[in-house]
Amino acid sequence: MRKSKSLNVVYMILWLIPLYIFGRDFFHLEDLVAVLDRETLDLVLESFKQGILTSVIAFLVAILPAIYLTYKKDKIGALIESTIFIPFFFPVISTMITFSLVFNLPYIKELGILYSLKAILVANVFYNAPIFVKYISMGMKSVPNEVLEAGRVCGATKYKTFTKIILPLILPQIFRAFFMVFVYSFTSFGIVLSLGGLKYSTLEVEIVNSLMGSGDFSRVFALGIIQFIILTLVNIIGEKIEGYELKEEKKSGKLSKVTIIYSLLFIVFELGIVGVNLVFSFYNYYEKKFSLDAFFRILTPTFNKKYPVIQSIINSSLISMSTAFIVIIFTYLLLKNSKKTTTYIIFSTFGISSGFLAITLVYTNIVYDVPYIILLIGGFFLTTVPIAYSFMYQYIKKFPKEILEASDIDGTTKFQRFVYVEFPMLKEVFINTYLQIFAVIYAEFTIIYTMQLGRSFPLSSVVNYSLYTNKLFLESAAMSSLNIMIIAVLFLVPYLKGRK
Repeated sequence: MRKSKSLNVVYMILWLIPLYIFGRDFFHLEDLVAVLDRETLDLVLESFKQGILTSVIAFLVAILPAIYLTYKKDKIGALIESTIFIPFFFPVISTMITFSLVFNLPYIKELGILYSLKAILVANVFYNAPIFVKYISMGMKSVPNEVLEAGRVCGATKYKTFTKIILPLILPQIFRAFFMVFVYSFTSFGIVLSLGGLKYSTLEVEIVNSLMGSGDFSRVFALGIIQFIILTLVNIIGEKIEGYELKEEKKSGKLSKVTIIYSLLFIVFELGIVGVNLVFSFYNYYEKKFSLDAFFRILTPTFNKKYPVIQSIINSSLISMSTAFIVIIFTYLLLKNSKKTTTYIIFSTFGISSGFLAITLVYTNIVYDVPYIILLIGGFFLTTVPIAYSFMYQYIKKFPKEILEASDIDGTTKFQRFVYVEFPMLKEVFINTYLQIFAVIYAEFTIIYTMQLGRSFPLSSVVNYSLYTNKLFLESAAMSSLNIMIIAVLFLVPYLKGRK
């Protein structure tokens, strides 16, 4: 109990230090009152609109692929399941660049999708629909087979079975996915900025723009508080939804042609966007030919003097590796000693804007001259602990108690119990979570962009964005592909080892 409280306190203090330093010098209660105007209300409404629309559309898009994944374990199902990595490893900057290229293609350009709400929604649905697929399929696999059989005996059609039996039972999983997607969309920055423009600014975009433009720190702090309150309330509602204690059961049944065809289209959409990014890094759109020139160019010394591609990849890799390691250790210890309040504390931090956190870190450097590398690691640590906590929760908290009790009887120490009992059984969980956190940090854009480290400590996503904004589209696509390949290789290595 004491250790649980101490770890909670440590995590809260790490959050509060930069927030306190910044708020001490720039925030007064009247500042919060001052931003409660029509402009802020419009930003909140726009944020809600994008979040709700993305969540609803992503849910509808994910239903049939989730049904396929529930009833079939074949190559198509494996491809559908693989899309869950997109929200966590496909860099935001790659999404921005790829959709910008796609929306500018002949015929598609005439539809006027780019710089509209449609562009934002399409990109956000691409990013978040796999989350719904994962949660819906998990819920459907847990629906008791005898309940489904009873429905069939009573003459229920497939549609009625889904709407009247399955849907009510999986509502907890749907709501969890809904709130997660809503929060990710609500705090989206790069996609809104590049594909929608200032016309569709959200609270997150306004926070960063207020910092980069007017430098009005008081307004930034006040907007950050408003966003924190809104998203904290959303997360509290999400945590109130309790899931049913149902075990996963193997499902079997025939799938309609519509489900099969639609699932294939879903794969084409999700993995196709990843593929388009790879193709554009090899294909010279202007000369209408395939070439490796862009890859060779971004690796040349001359090019790197102006755009430090190689150094940024090295920096991002080192930062991601070290931070992910710290996050895994801390989250494991936290889960081993967590109570109900721990969950509320951890997930409440989802409500803090990444852009807002970034400026508090910058100001901490200005006031106390804390090295940027320490601040970066601290910032990434704070924003990824909730993700690791979510990934590892059920495996750590539901670890077989009888095994732990048997090790205690044998007189093992806590360290020995971890090394010889827990680690062998949880090794894959640690590795997979480590890779997920590595990918999230490596692809992070908002914090790095807001801190404007530039050449002092270049990181991959910002250098890539710099290439894109300077209209070096081929080079930008090549760097995006390079980043994707780096992360993909990391995910494939443990998978291939497990296949041997």
